[in-house]
Amino acid sequence: MLPADEKEFDITPFVYEELALFVHYTHRLAHREKVDLSELKNENFILFNQELIYNLIIQKCLGAGFRPRIAYEISEWGFISEMIGENIGISICPKPISKKMNQDLIKVISIENPSIPWNLGFISKKRKQLHLQYVNLSSIFLNYYLLNYDMGLAPF
Repeated sequence: MLPADEKEFDITPFVYEELALFVHYTHRLAHREKVDLSELKNENFILFNQELIYNLIIQKCLGAGFRPRIAYEISEWGFISEMIGENIGISICPKPISKKMNQDLIKVISIENPSIPWNLGFISKKRKQLHLQYVNLSSIFLNYYLLNYDMGLAPF
């Protein structure tokens, strides 16, 4: 996840997105287009337990004046989707994940005040020669992502 120190690293960004609120279609906020992050202070959160995204969400919630009440920490986007679909809680996830969720059951709502950027890229140490495998892998991944993103086929 970006940002990274551009003085120390070469950066090749490939995703500029935001995190969004995912709720069951009957949730009290489901009719909204946007919500302030502070409106979520009394909700039960289902969070993806990958350290960077998890810490980013905690940090933003604390900055909005509350500590999120985490009901579940899950390691699979699909399971998070199923739990939201059962109205067990809410989640904050990258917007592109919505393409893989049941959009009849789950509503995606933009978060503002503050918005939460989700930017991804390849990062390598400056002044270091890159291994050919890294160059090949990053090129393959970047091409795959760019070709499949608009069709909703990218893996996230």
